Amino acid sequence: MRTKFTTMLDSHLNKMRDSYRDKFINTTVAHSKTFLKQNKNILILNADKGNVTVAMYKDDYQQRMNEILGDMMTYQRLIKDPTSNLSKKNNELVEELFKNNILSTAEKKCLKTDVAIAPRLYGLPKIHKENFPLRPICSSVNSPSIQLCKYVVNILKNLTKNSKYNVSDSMQFRDKIKNLTIKDEEQMVSFDVVSLFPSIPVDLGLEIIEKRWNEIEEYTNMSKSLFLSILKFCIKDNRYFQYEGRIYKQKKGLPMGSPASPIVADIVMEKLLDTCMEKLKTKPVILTKYVDDLFMIVGENAIQETLTTFNNFNKNIKFTIEKEHNGSIPYLDTLVMRKDNKIEMNWYQKPTASSRILNFHSKHPKQMIINTGRNLINRILNISDHKFHETNKNKIRKILSKNCFPKLLIEKLINEYNIPKSKDKSQEKYYKSMIYIPGLSERFQNSDLYDKDKLQIATRTNNTLKSLFTNTKSRIPLSERHNVIYSIECDGTKDEKCGKIYVGTTKNKLKTRISGHKSDIKLRSQNNIQKTALAEHCKLNNHIPNFDKIRVLQAENNYNRRLTLEMLHINNIPTNKKINYKSDTDNAAYCYRHLTKKRSCNT
Repeated sequence: MRTKFTTMLDSHLNKMRDSYRDKFINTTVAHSKTFLKQNKNILILNADKGNVTVAMYKDDYQQRMNEILGDMMTYQRLIKDPTSNLSKKNNELVEELFKNNILSTAEKKCLKTDVAIAPRLYGLPKIHKENFPLRPICSSVNSPSIQLCKYVVNILKNLTKNSKYNVSDSMQFRDKIKNLTIKDEEQMVSFDVVSLFPSIPVDLGLEIIEKRWNEIEEYTNMSKSLFLSILKFCIKDNRYFQYEGRIYKQKKGLPMGSPASPIVADIVMEKLLDTCMEKLKTKPVILTKYVDDLFMIVGENAIQETLTTFNNFNKNIKFTIEKEHNGSIPYLDTLVMRKDNKIEMNWYQKPTASSRILNFHSKHPKQMIINTGRNLINRILNISDHKFHETNKNKIRKILSKNCFPKLLIEKLINEYNIPKSKDKSQEKYYKSMIYIPGLSERFQNSDLYDKDKLQIATRTNNTLKSLFTNTKSRIPLSERHNVIYSIECDGTKDEKCGKIYVGTTKNKLKTRISGHKSDIKLRSQNNIQKTALAEHCKLNNHIPNFDKIRVLQAENNYNRRLTLEMLHINNIPTNKKINYKSDTDNAAYCYRHLTKKRSCNT
């Protein structure tokens, strides 16, 4: 099977030719990257909403970010990075869970951290707001508490899964209100919390969750005190981040970017609504919630009372209000209208929306692209009442045409709407993910290289528009990176240049692995047992590696993939330049080695 696959891949590489369209796109992308490299004062960002690309001057971006961080009531500059102490605390809590037989050995390994870095702050332009302010987002990837937060979230989400207020999407909202009647003296209104996460007091969230412990304990074997200690650690102790090398602490509100913040905010909002509903003299006809966006139908005379009651729940949580205008009001991606005391609904698109979906000529499986168009049609027509369908079909045609869908295909997809789909009654399948390569992926999926009755291939792309967006997160220093394949070049001696290369891999931080190499070389020079080919090479030749110019060749979190990539990188080094032992590549099949040596392919 391996030989068949490599033969297939070799044949694909020999026959692969770019179309005129691909050549044009590749040339345009290359020119764009060159332009951005030459004009580093221009940033290309993704908008906060609407799938819109924004060009912004770097000085303007930095000024706005500094204004956000200049709010001394919200942020405080820290002298020391607390990452190391927080990592230690995280591991102590995980160890306590393990000792109490709450975690398995595998779960313990997943929740512990030895390679944490401080969360990194960046901003996204809010083009739907006046003056386009930035929304600060904190990336918590590889932060000290990220995995423990996810563990807690899986427990807390049970508190809101049966919420009487929540709607998960526009379709559920439509189903809730489609049969309602609205009286002349009633109005449709929507409420929105001003800056939800920064507005939620952490102590209030902890208090509300503690009072619901009788519900939580059904889903965990933890003690109450241990659960609350972990929750406090996740949402209070970890409210910090770095921006341009400086460390800040968030003084109030839920931590931005933490996986636990959305569920804690949702629990607080549930409590707010329950409390306010009991106090209101005039109850709304209906009340729905999507995160912090509320929709209700309420008597016109009770609108101010409702707003005041909501704003009095907590001094930090404040609402804005939008009333219906000319008998209609937008909510989510719907336009809710009144007509003869009945509710009508139409699809609604914000003026700032880009209408950009997966382009028909994108390098994705054609079925995936077609399903993107089909899902757009189904969503728009399912949301809107039948009387608006013809108008919406014309809008659909314009959107799909802008995304290069052929006219005949557009009409076919529109005509397929409401045709019942047959359900797949085949046995349960396992899914495996592979990078999509035009031509090769289809050939592989049509081959006999795997059992199609048991295995389903799901393709993904690794080359997206994101490559053109400016990375505004603080760069992770080379020494702090982990789960990487790296190379070290040997400098030789003063009199003799060596130039040979050693390739290695590490799950730990690179600085930790380099310290290990230095220690190995030192011990080897003292005739101790050698540990690496690099140390052996330095001992035999009295050479010195250049640890100041280490290259990271690739990053890969999966251990087995990382080992495979390491072997392939070693194989691609000429034999006379290689330091690694021959045994370092013993597990790399010869046909793969032959293929990677035959030609270099970045597909």
